Amino acid sequence: MSEEEIDMENYSQDELFWKESTKEYVQMSDGAELLVYYTKKGSKDKKIILFLPGYATGVFSWSDLWDELYTEYDLYVFESREKNSSKVKWKHKADMNRLGLDVKEIIEHFKFDQNNLFMIGSSFGCSTSARAMAEKWFKPAGIFYNGPSVKFILPRKILWLAYIIPAFILQVIGLPILRLWISIMFPKGFQRQHYHDFIGNANAMRWKKTLSTSRWNALEDYAKVPSKTWITLDPDDSLHTVEFVETILSTIPDSTLVEVPSYKYMHHYPGARKFAEQIKEIIESLE
Repeated sequence: MSEEEIDMENYSQDELFWKESTKEYVQMSDGAELLVYYTKKGSKDKKIILFLPGYATGVFSWSDLWDELYTEYDLYVFESREKNSSKVKWKHKADMNRLGLDVKEIIEHFKFDQNNLFMIGSSFGCSTSARAMAEKWFKPAGIFYNGPSVKFILPRKILWLAYIIPAFILQVIGLPILRLWISIMFPKGFQRQHYHDFIGNANAMRWKKTLSTSRWNALEDYAKVPSKTWITLDPDDSLHTVEFVETILSTIPDSTLVEVPSYKYMHHYPGARKFAEQIKEIIESLE
């Protein structure tokens, strides 16, 4: 079955990794508790994978890819504090420095051998990890970035409303506006549907706490990424554009381009199986 023939409205996932994984809340230095789920199936000579999903994405986004990776590697997925799973209060910050520090504290909590650590980031997960590495808080053996982001992309009017409107009102009127913007911004198809799905998982209070990240330009952080990095380029991605990717590619000192045919290819079968093989080959090149 080709990617085009997949009926996404009736698409179901096995979610094997999610079902088998251990779910653990890790307490951060500021008292917030953040979810990590993981399985340990890799041998001692295999790299450990730490996966940082994008902003507010849920299990559905990368589940098929995880199912292909977890059978060979110890796989850890870290859910950042804007996600519904986080246990945060108003007193807990969520600026870029705090989000980068969260990644550092997760690595320290699990006592990862950084020489054996392979990091996979997606979109916002790329820029938060870059923030941490710019501070020299860790240095993984290798990095794979899926559609890295430079700045948090939203219309300025939506951001302005988000700053001044209380969270409970933002939940009612702001998120529908954002859903409308997605319908305008992205052509009908898989990527638009994906973003509509994660809006359905949105929590206005958590999102409002991260608004300062919209003013952060991650290019200075990417310039300080210390590890060999591979970066995907999807020519049809309406959010992580070719221009963004090429700019980041030229900014990260030791980076290599990985071209992918479509957004769907990375996320769901049958493409996810081929995409996992590409990632495995990269990881094995570091062994």
